[in-house]
Amino acid sequence: MSFVISRKQYLAPNEPRAQYEPLILEEEDFEIKKIDVTFGHPLYTTVADIFYIRSNADTARVLPIIPDGCMALVFCGNREKENIRAYICGVTDEIKKLKIEPDEYYIFIRFLPGIGYSLLDQPANKLTNKAIPLKGHMAGGEQILSILERETHLVERIRLISKVIRVNLHSESNKYLIKYCTERILQTQGNIKVEELAEESGFTARHIGKMFERCVGISPKLYSQIIRLQLSMTRILEDQNMLLVDIAIDSGFFDHAHMNRMYKKLIHCSSGEFRKNFFNRLDYSTIDDYISI
Repeated sequence: MSFVISRKQYLAPNEPRAQYEPLILEEEDFEIKKIDVTFGHPLYTTVADIFYIRSNADTARVLPIIPDGCMALVFCGNREKENIRAYICGVTDEIKKLKIEPDEYYIFIRFLPGIGYSLLDQPANKLTNKAIPLKGHMAGGEQILSILERETHLVERIRLISKVIRVNLHSESNKYLIKYCTERILQTQGNIKVEELAEESGFTARHIGKMFERCVGISPKLYSQIIRLQLSMTRILEDQNMLLVDIAIDSGFFDHAHMNRMYKKLIHCSSGEFRKNFFNRLDYSTIDDYISI
């Protein structure tokens, strides 16, 4: 007896999806649109989110890129579909900046931690804090660029791109181990030690650390810190009346001072400054570009 598996079935994985949606700040003068990634989507189990952002300002604006533990494919173009650019962006270990010109748009496909490296022929940590052109560094890169230039609806173009990406994701022998560890860190809100992951998984802490460097691009400790940062920033935005010390404890920090040290390390401001001003008073001249080729 034989079974026929259609291409649609192959491109629509049905394994459980990790529930991780990194923060997207609603900035003034930017139009932000999230693309639905529901069951049956080619990248349903592999991406954290897909979104489109366009500047409505008359002058160039700067968008802060917050550490989230995700590698991303980033496409940049304009309304005339001229000079479309595409990049593979590694994870970041601190806040970065993205300069967006008037009428310029960006499409982000953010992969769940530990998955984006499957597009590369090199370890993820070789791309940490870096971006490389998609063309020439990923199989299917030219096909993706040709899809972006088509005169079709944005959602349809992204879906076609997603199919190309799905076909070109290569397998990793440690796929289930990295999935287990990254999801355990998510489940515990960044409050699990690598020694506990080692005990639960049966692998050594050293092996897990090396696996994170190769597949995620950062250490398990830094990834856990980023998850706590994301959680605390979301709570600050959702509840203006909750005391920062309570947010710190609920987010897994020892105390308010511990949370502030992490904020200054990762986003260059204190939690109080973020609550009061967001990133409006950030000195962007001291912050590196997210995409620098």
